[in-house]
Amino acid sequence: MSHDGRPRWGSGHAGSWYALDSEGIEAVARFVAHGWSEADGALIIASAHHRERIDAAMAELGANPELMKHQGRYVALDVDTTVPRFVDDGVLYPERFRAVVGELLAEAGRDGAHVRVFSELIALLRHRDEITKALELEAQWRVLLRQGDFSLLCAYPAHDFDESRLVDVRRVCDLHSELLAAGPPAADPSLSVATEHLRAGFATPAAGSSEGPVAVGRYHACSQVYLPVAESVPAARHFVIDVLHAWGLGRLDADAAIVTSELATNAVRHADSPFRATLDRQHDGVRIGVEDAAHDPLSRRSPDSYDPSGRGVDIVEALSRRWGSTELPSGKLVWAELAESVTTVDATPAAG
Repeated sequence: MSHDGRPRWGSGHAGSWYALDSEGIEAVARFVAHGWSEADGALIIASAHHRERIDAAMAELGANPELMKHQGRYVALDVDTTVPRFVDDGVLYPERFRAVVGELLAEAGRDGAHVRVFSELIALLRHRDEITKALELEAQWRVLLRQGDFSLLCAYPAHDFDESRLVDVRRVCDLHSELLAAGPPAADPSLSVATEHLRAGFATPAAGSSEGPVAVGRYHACSQVYLPVAESVPAARHFVIDVLHAWGLGRLDADAAIVTSELATNAVRHADSPFRATLDRQHDGVRIGVEDAAHDPLSRRSPDSYDPSGRGVDIVEALSRRWGSTELPSGKLVWAELAESVTTVDATPAAG
């Protein structure tokens, strides 16, 4: 919760990478319905299919979307018909966008109420490969956020980030006040064209195994890009365990899970960076790595005896035969080698 009593995404711009499966729909529904309990207004700009599902989910939470519309506290529009109001002949007009959204915010926030906005406008432009317009729209949302009292939850097409450099993903993350993670993409053929690829954070499915990685070969595996949120740590851990079992190295999964958790936690908590998990199979073990977009080296802390945190380097060192950090043009790769035998050999840091 934020200091003003609103949910943790609070006032500002929150980014979300998710398919609007049941978990994603519920996240949006909670975001809006909780606002109504705080006397906030609501504005949703999304596909017809998603609006219908969000309304149903809000009803299950005990809210009454139709009553909120009747009271003037809920405005819902179709994303496909909203874009042409400020994009004409392929040109995005910032003044028109601000005017259109400003009117909608005033309508949803009668009597000066705070407004909660869920928008798929940027997602639609990205889906159409209109990246320049999407970036301009990001900038215009930020202008409006500086001027008005509203919270903004956006959806993005996650496949853009699977294929992006970590520094580019970090740039997008830095544009948002909060990052929200939900489940993996649902195989729902009824999803609208504009949002069929939306999903968040790459959190693991309920069954406990991670999503399919970007690449898994006989000797190398690379995960998708994980956002710098807490939910990404177990997702990376499950990815590593799944690959180890696929390679017949399941006996290493206990130590590998701990090492991966420590490396991923470092990327999230200290580097504050999106990251990827990698595995390289060796003749007598495996090298596990976490690549992030920060250049700061992994440092050893000296916590007191009552501090349970700050021992990540010591843990990695104790469980690995060798560990180190390799500088990359876009950040760094922190890695640790696990031997197939349970006995570690030389748990010393290595360069490169």
